[in-house]
Amino acid sequence: MTEVIDLPLGYKSAVGATKLINEFYNKFNPKEFDEVKVMYLHAHGPGILHTKAAVNKLEDLKGKKIRSTGTIAKIVTALGGTPVAMPMPDTYDSLSRGVVDGTMAPVETLEGWKVGEVIKFTTEDLGAAYSVAFFVVMNKAKWNSLPPDIQKIIEKVNEEWIEKTGQLWDSIDKSGREFSLKLGNKFIPLSKEEDAKWAKAVTPMFDEYVKEKKAKGLPADEVLKFCVDRLKQL
Repeated sequence: MTEVIDLPLGYKSAVGATKLINEFYNKFNPKEFDEVKVMYLHAHGPGILHTKAAVNKLEDLKGKKIRSTGTIAKIVTALGGTPVAMPMPDTYDSLSRGVVDGTMAPVETLEGWKVGEVIKFTTEDLGAAYSVAFFVVMNKAKWNSLPPDIQKIIEKVNEEWIEKTGQLWDSIDKSGREFSLKLGNKFIPLSKEEDAKWAKAVTPMFDEYVKEKKAKGLPADEVLKFCVDRLKQL
C-alpha cells in the first residue's frame, strides 16, 4: 500500500514528502510493516527531469530516452518519453555516451552522482514530481525486549529525525542545484498551465494504483485521496 508515496503526486519538497509518508503510516498502519518495528519513514525531494537537450514543454519529451526504473518508468511513459532501465551507477556513463537523453531523479543527484556534468537542463515539472519511500526499522523481537522507558526515549528521537531527515534531503537538493548552476546548466520552470498538463498526463497511474490495490482488498481510494489532499497542505 505504501507504493502510493512513489506516485507522481506533485511533490514540492522532501520535508513535505517525509511528513506525508509518516502521516500515511500512522493513519493506515499498512500491513507490509507488521513484521518489523518502524522507527520512522522518509522520502526524497521532488523527482524531476534532467536532460541533455532542453525540454520546455511536454511535447519536447516525446521519444526521448530517459533513464528510469520501476514506477519512474511508468511516469516517463505517461509523459511520452521512452524509459530505459538501468541502475543509478550506470547513469553518468550512459548520459555521456548518448545511450540515454536524460534521467528522472531528485536534484541532489546532479552533485551526488555528478549527473550535472553530463546534462544541460533540468525541467522543473513539479506537477508530476514523484518521490521514493524509505524506511528505518528495527527487529521486532529486539524492540519488544527493551524496557518501556527505553522504548519511549527511542520513539522521541525517532520523531525528531522525521523532520531532520526531510530537511537533509532538501539541503542536498539545494546543494545539487547550486552545483549544476555553477557548471552553466539551466533550470527550466514550467508555467502553471504547462505544469498542469504534465500533472494531468500522469493521472492514469493513480487509477491503476487504486484498481490494483482494491483488488487486494486494500482501501486504495481512501489512501490516495488522503495523500493527495494532505500533500497540498504540506
